[in-house]
Amino acid sequence: PIPSEIILPFSGFVASRGDLNIWITILVATLAAYLGSLPFYLIGRWGEKSVMKFLGKYGKYLFITKSDLDKGFKAFDKYGNGIVLLGRLIPIVRTVISFPAGVAKMNFTVFSIYTLIGTAIWSTILGMGGYFLGSKWEEVSVYVSKYEKVIMVLLVILFVLYVARGIYNIVKEKKEVKKTK
Repeated sequence: PIPSEIILPFSGFVASRGDLNIWITILVATLAAYLGSLPFYLIGRWGEKSVMKFLGKYGKYLFITKSDLDKGFKAFDKYGNGIVLLGRLIPIVRTVISFPAGVAKMNFTVFSIYTLIGTAIWSTILGMGGYFLGSKWEEVSVYVSKYEKVIMVLLVILFVLYVARGIYNIVKEKKEVKKTK
């Protein structure tokens, strides 16, 4: 449930200290992202109605709105199978692109290869970013310790804003659905 944008740079930092192997970290992150995309692909294979039913029941917990899904479908319609590869690098699309790939009955092997390559690129960028930033952590830690409480408050605020954005999008979408009925 923790976004990769947070966990992978931190994991890269930990790897820079020698507590983790950066390549194993990237490999595990890549495989985990791939495995996480499979249920959405398989739900998509059952058809668009299954996707809508799933999102109606669980989308709010995943902060996936109908408008997010619509963006994924539009991107898939516009760019075809290639968006599965590139979509892993684009916020929102990264999360929802597996649904339209499944609905379109994209070849499973091609889906898997594109997803693995895209998530490997994403995991490498974030993990290595944290790894290289981690090498300067000693210098930064002096300032961090001075402003630790401020940094913690900012992180909490960012997390709350992320959750609030998800809730706002759900409420907004429900209002739009009511208007169309």
